[in-house]
Amino acid sequence: MPPRTNPIEPLKALLAAYGFLVNVITIVTAIYISPFYWKQPYHTSALTGYGWVLELVHGHPERIRTELGVHLHVYIALVEQLRLLGMADSRYVKLEEQVAIFLYMSVTGLSLRHVAERFQRANDTVSYADDPVPDFILNNPKFYPFFENALGAVDGTHIVCVPSAAQRDLARNRKGFMSQNCLAICSFSLRFLYFVGGWDGSAADASIYVDSRMTDLPVPHGKYFLADSGFGTCGTLLLPYSGVRYHLKEWARADMRPATYQKLFNLRHATARNAVERIFGVVKARWDILNRPPHFSLDIQARIPPALAALHNFILTFDPTKIEDFLRNPSLFEQEKEVRNDFGTLANGAPSRQEKEEAERARDEIAKAMWVQYQEWLHNNNIDKY
Repeated sequence: MPPRTNPIEPLKALLAAYGFLVNVITIVTAIYISPFYWKQPYHTSALTGYGWVLELVHGHPERIRTELGVHLHVYIALVEQLRLLGMADSRYVKLEEQVAIFLYMSVTGLSLRHVAERFQRANDTVSYADDPVPDFILNNPKFYPFFENALGAVDGTHIVCVPSAAQRDLARNRKGFMSQNCLAICSFSLRFLYFVGGWDGSAADASIYVDSRMTDLPVPHGKYFLADSGFGTCGTLLLPYSGVRYHLKEWARADMRPATYQKLFNLRHATARNAVERIFGVVKARWDILNRPPHFSLDIQARIPPALAALHNFILTFDPTKIEDFLRNPSLFEQEKEVRNDFGTLANGAPSRQEKEEAERARDEIAKAMWVQYQEWLHNNNIDKY
């Protein structure tokens, strides 16, 4: 006969389990609703954002380079330049910290909440000259005198973005991801000459260039930019021959020599135009925010790439110098400089048929002259043509 159990025991166990559950619910509820009854500050770290900036400024030289992406003298120069341009401390945040927040977010690509935690701040706080022929062209017989009138290279680049639901169709580019299309022109010394962002990812590079030419991109008569075949033929762009396909790496590995003047032209054109591809690689490697889109409005997202392009030029200006040289040379920050208004002219509209034909004739002249020079070089060096 099985032992008899006390009927009260199961009831006691049930009541104990129920009491434990009620206590857990009470404690959890108290934890989550306590901020609504007892206001608690969110950012309570003893090290403030400005204190962290001071640590970077006075710490190991490579520490600020790692955290903010620039060397110390570049950071100081940038802060001083922004002061001269009229920026100042806000009510609660010094300009030095404002600059550090922007650089830190650009380097890390972290979300606004993470950056706010780092700085202990609320989430919502957070033109051309008439230059001579570039040395890159002048000192290379493969490029000079053929590209002596080239001002630089132009191309578009897609920067990932986070559009609203209503903007997603326009933001989706031909590769299938959401982006803003940016048009950049760079010199052969890897400086940005022109940059415009904020276009839909579905917009074509050629359309952006035409709009820029009619809006704010003057080009001197007789000058041009090197561009790929995705752009339309016009007097201010020098394009490769269409239908002549090759890749620079394949030609280099195979040690091949071009068999026609069109292939020779395309090879040298691509080599010179590679400057714009290199500059895109540099800025995307330096600023991870261009690879990890922030959750801002598209209006704010569109302003980030041009700002970083300007910062890239700034770094190129000041990074080679020593900080002592910068401090002894305040004239580097003089604002009053002559502004040229005679640089070039804007376009009146899309290129005409006549302009396209003239551009193609000019390309043929350059390519054939290049071919003659190449044949002479082969002959003088006793090299077989093929």
